[in-house]
Amino acid sequence: MTKLTKRQVLLDKIEAEVGVAETVDAAVNAVLALSGTEITPEGEKVADDRLSDTLSKQPHAIGRLVNGLTRQHELRGGGITGSVVAEPDYSALLQSCALTRSAVVFVAAEAGTGTFAAGETVTGFTSGAVGSLIAVVGGGLLLEAVSGTYQDEETLTGSTSEATATATAGPVTGHQYTPLSNPDLTKTITTVYYRDGHKFTVTGCRSDLSLSLPVGQPGKLNFTQQGRFTLPVEAANPTPTLSTHKPPLCVNLGLAIGSYALSGVNELTLALGNTLTKDEDLNAPDGLHTYIITDRTPTGSVDPKADALTTFDPWTAWKDGTLARLAFLLGSEPGNRIFIEAPSIQYVTPAYGDREGTMTTALSFELKGVSGDDELRLVYF
Repeated sequence: MTKLTKRQVLLDKIEAEVGVAETVDAAVNAVLALSGTEITPEGEKVADDRLSDTLSKQPHAIGRLVNGLTRQHELRGGGITGSVVAEPDYSALLQSCALTRSAVVFVAAEAGTGTFAAGETVTGFTSGAVGSLIAVVGGGLLLEAVSGTYQDEETLTGSTSEATATATAGPVTGHQYTPLSNPDLTKTITTVYYRDGHKFTVTGCRSDLSLSLPVGQPGKLNFTQQGRFTLPVEAANPTPTLSTHKPPLCVNLGLAIGSYALSGVNELTLALGNTLTKDEDLNAPDGLHTYIITDRTPTGSVDPKADALTTFDPWTAWKDGTLARLAFLLGSEPGNRIFIEAPSIQYVTPAYGDREGTMTTALSFELKGVSGDDELRLVYF
C-alpha cells in the first residue's frame, strides 16, 4: 500500500479536563496547516545497570514517553459573518500557548479633534457605551473591556485626551490573545493527527509559538507542541472542513518602533519563548500528567535599512535601556485583519547587516511587560 506525504489532517480541541482526550469533529475542529508538520515522539531509555559475567548489554525498556508536534500555519483571520468576526481556526493552539482569548470591538470612525491615548476610556455620546482604547488603527478605534453597544454616527470621546471621533458604522466584534501566567488557567488541547491513515491522538498538549512575517509573503505561525504519548493506529483520514480565507500578504503594515516608521524591512520575527516543563505523576499513564508552561522569554527581530543616527539611533537606545512600542496592522479586509502590538520592547545588542550592498541594522529585542501579562497582543478584527 502506498502512503502519500501530503495526505494529512489536523484536528484540535480544547480539553474540558486536562489530559483527557476530547472527541473531535472534522467538520468543526479541522485546522488548515502547511507542509512540514512532523510528529516528534520522545522516550527515555531506562539504564541497564545489571551486573553479570559478560559485558554484553541486555534489552532496555523505554520509559516516560511523550509525543510532540511541530507545525506551521498561515497568519490569517477567521472571516466575518454580519458584524461578528470568527476566531481563527488555530484559536485552540494559541490558547495552549498560555494566551488567553477575550473580546474586542472595532468601531470605524472619522477623526474629529485631538489625539486619542491608548488605555483611556472611550465613551459613545448617544449609546453611553464605554471601552478601553487599544489603538487607533485601520480607520477606526479598537477597544477592549467594552460595556454597551456603540452606535453609528455618534460622537466618541476619550476620557483623558478629550479627543473626539464620529462613528461611521456599527461596531464589529473580534478577538484578542494576550499572555497569562496562571498555569491553572492555561488551556490544554487534544490534537488528532492523521498522516494518510496513521492516526495519532496527543492529549494534554501545551505549546510554544513563534511568528515570521517575510515581506510580500503570507505571515507564518510556528507551533511546537508537547503532550502525552499514545501509539498510532490505522484509521482512514476524515474529510476536513477547512478555512477558505486567503492570508493577507506582509505589505503596507505601517510597522513602527515608537514614532519611527521602519523602512526597508525584509522580515520581522516574534517568539513567545515558552518553557514547557513535564508535569510528572506516578499515577498518570507513562508517568506524565501534562506539560506546564513555567516561564516565557518573548523575543523578536527586525532588519530595517540603516538610517542616520540623528533620525534613528538604536545604539543609544540599547545603551540607555530605552523602551519603545512596536505595532503594525496586517491586512485590511474585515474578518482578516490582525493587529499585533508589543507595547514595550528593549533592544539586545544591535548589529549591522548587508542586503545586496545596502547597509541594514539587525535589531534583536526582548518583549517586556508594562503592567504584567501584556507584552504581546494579537487582535483579530
